[in-house]
Amino acid sequence: MIVHPMHLVHGPEFKINLETDQLILRGSPEESAGVILRGSVSLDCKEHTKLKAVTLRFLGKTNVQWSDEVSGHQRHHKEERIIVEHEWSFLPPTRKTYQLAEGHYEWDFELPLPSDLPETVEHELGKVTYQLKAVAERPAFSINYVDRRPVQVMRLVLPSATELSQSVLISNVWTQKLIYDVSVPSRIYCPDSVIPVTFEFSPLASDIKIRSVACFLKEYTTFTTGDHHKTEGRVTKHLRDDHFPMPTTGVWTKTELLHIPSTASRHIKYDTNTGELIKIKHKLKFTVSLVNADGHVSELRAAIPIMIAAVAPEEDINALPAYEDAWKSVPYDPSILSELLASGGLTNASSQTNEDENGDTLPWMGMDLTRVPSYSTAMRSSRLHSFSGPSLPTYDSLTITGKVA
Repeated sequence: MIVHPMHLVHGPEFKINLETDQLILRGSPEESAGVILRGSVSLDCKEHTKLKAVTLRFLGKTNVQWSDEVSGHQRHHKEERIIVEHEWSFLPPTRKTYQLAEGHYEWDFELPLPSDLPETVEHELGKVTYQLKAVAERPAFSINYVDRRPVQVMRLVLPSATELSQSVLISNVWTQKLIYDVSVPSRIYCPDSVIPVTFEFSPLASDIKIRSVACFLKEYTTFTTGDHHKTEGRVTKHLRDDHFPMPTTGVWTKTELLHIPSTASRHIKYDTNTGELIKIKHKLKFTVSLVNADGHVSELRAAIPIMIAAVAPEEDINALPAYEDAWKSVPYDPSILSELLASGGLTNASSQTNEDENGDTLPWMGMDLTRVPSYSTAMRSSRLHSFSGPSLPTYDSLTITGKVA
């Protein structure tokens, strides 16, 4: 019996390409101009290929799920919401198939996203995720080509945020025995940085001693479903100092350095306040053990709310836009935009219709180009206009010539 070797036919390479898979929102929802998701879907055909459709879907969703025990019974709480959803149809479905010759095909896409988009969160009880899914649908009995790309949404605090230079001081009198001051130099700290916590204790009673000081960085994650809430708290970092000898001045003053874990260690998450179902906050908590004259040990407790966040580099704020992007910040003026188009300063790569040729209203007229529109505003546009890359082929063409990369 003669066995002939099997010749494997390699299928097309079908993938999603992104400028970046990390979308950065700079500043609070009120400060940020939003962000644009931009990329392309590429298909490398090694041979003549038949397709029924090529689509791309962007989906952002949040979900939470947990169980509580009430009177001996388990009560389950679960909720899921769609944050953002958009679909591109590069080769819309038809009754006939598209005949793709050997070659390289690429479809550009871009989507403006609003400034209040919730940041990506991963937790065992809930998450906020964003994903792109591209599908090249093939005829019956053939396996579709599919590619997926996760997208991370991250928010940066502006260097001009007042909280960065705003110190926090807690000052009080404890049971008429001790005056205490606890201070930190800022309200915002980055992961993998150090929080200097300064303590000052002035005794009002004789023979009172400080036994130890403990500092805790605690993370609180709150999950919401309807009227139900659940808050998970965990200590991400702590330290304890037992060295407090009697001072010669009668006042204890000491600065403790609390090192914040890095996000890479997964021991800490950024603060989030834009999500409806998941919110993350942080607090610095302190416990001071005091020894009274009779030897009895008492504890003084205090807490300072702080924010764990990434800060945008100063140069990002001061940097001028690239020349090809400068038009995005030009105040709206139809005559200026028309002149730029006529001179070639802007290239509209979308297919021109008869309306375009007749000089009808441009697609961006009536929009404030200095801000990315809200998602609902963006969805009112039936066609997304791209200013980079070649125009897409019409879908009623049965034979499509490959585009050389």
